[in-house]
Amino acid sequence: DKNEFKEAAGVEKTLATAAEKFADNATITALAATVKSQWDAYQANPQGYFDSVELMELDTMIGGKGKNNPELVKALAENSADAIEWLASIGAEVKNVGAFGGASVKRIHRPVNADGKVTAVGAYIVPILEKNLQDRNVQFLFDTTANEIIMKDGKAVGIKGTGKDGHKVTINAKSVVIATGGFGANAEMVEKYKPELKGFATTNAEGAQGQGIDMATAVGAATVDMDQIQIHPTVHIEEDGNAHLITEGLRGDGAILVNAEGKRFYDEVSTRDKVSAAIIEQTDKSAWLIVDQTMVDKSAVIAGYIKSGYTVTGATYEELAKAMGVDEATFTSTMNTWNQAVEAKSDAEFGRTSFANPLTTAPYYAIKITPAVHHTMGGIVINPKAEVLNEKGEAISGLYAAGEVTGGVHGANRLGGNAVADFVVFGRISGQSAADNAK
Repeated sequence: DKNEFKEAAGVEKTLATAAEKFADNATITALAATVKSQWDAYQANPQGYFDSVELMELDTMIGGKGKNNPELVKALAENSADAIEWLASIGAEVKNVGAFGGASVKRIHRPVNADGKVTAVGAYIVPILEKNLQDRNVQFLFDTTANEIIMKDGKAVGIKGTGKDGHKVTINAKSVVIATGGFGANAEMVEKYKPELKGFATTNAEGAQGQGIDMATAVGAATVDMDQIQIHPTVHIEEDGNAHLITEGLRGDGAILVNAEGKRFYDEVSTRDKVSAAIIEQTDKSAWLIVDQTMVDKSAVIAGYIKSGYTVTGATYEELAKAMGVDEATFTSTMNTWNQAVEAKSDAEFGRTSFANPLTTAPYYAIKITPAVHHTMGGIVINPKAEVLNEKGEAISGLYAAGEVTGGVHGANRLGGNAVADFVVFGRISGQSAADNAK
């Protein structure tokens, strides 16, 4: 990585967290010992950018509060670098590396547009993945709902579905891969597993209804961590109720959060569950995300938010405070204190260890945000080969799953960026396993 390594405090904080809060977790303790050895060696000869498979595993396990399946986390981390290379091989370059909450170091790979500005990964990568399939003459069935997995002699041998006009569809196959996503848009299902989330908005597309989980359990698949549902801390909700995810990358790139009183209230790059909980404790269960023009100039994503009307703006801190409806003097003091912290690389208030750029370039922008349902960590139980397992821990022959429809990878909380890593890594693994089974 060409980034200059400035994240020593992040590594130290992770090692301290492992020792202080997870001493009884054998996996985390062992990973921390390995990372400590690697870190000591790097400090003795600091060449290049420090990161490792084990540090990614450690971050993911700590972020998931130790509930993750260590074997799946290991598979995720060990295959992550190769996943980046594979994406590049099909034309999906994700060269920009940034920081997301819960990661000790910069590790999140993002695409850039023709102007060199960071852009949204989903809108960039999905058309490329689709073209990759079209180039291989893979057949798509659009507007077709899968209803049932066909089983014969204990093996998955196809699916039954329904077309848009109601006609029945049967697909016979030697292998079946479930990659239908989670259930974050199914309000009834969310409330069933986590009643306290009743009434929360969701960032999920309408199709995230959990049907893949239902189909899998109908043929004996086990599930895990179904009550582990993530709310994303920064979601902009319009007057009509539409929810729009505001990327976590902004906080990693230097944005801060302030409450209705114009004050910072938490480490903005902590894990999503903790930042969300902190926001919910604030007035109106909301906060403002603050960026400056320097950040806007580097990100097509922020420019999109501005164009969509999500922001208020001001030529000075005082003007921005007026637009936000917060106390001008308090907000100005907050901004000055933060900029001093960036310069000193030390956040005395909340212990943040990620410092990008000070927020000193006018004009300034703020986005009103509140937490909303974002990711369902629970789902179908799989092993590192992406084979679906039954309640006895046995593989269901011919049945595989990958992505948010599965459980165990992220534990109690998913780190930002790990969803893309999850679906690419286990998507490739499930595809290979399914192909091997079909031979």
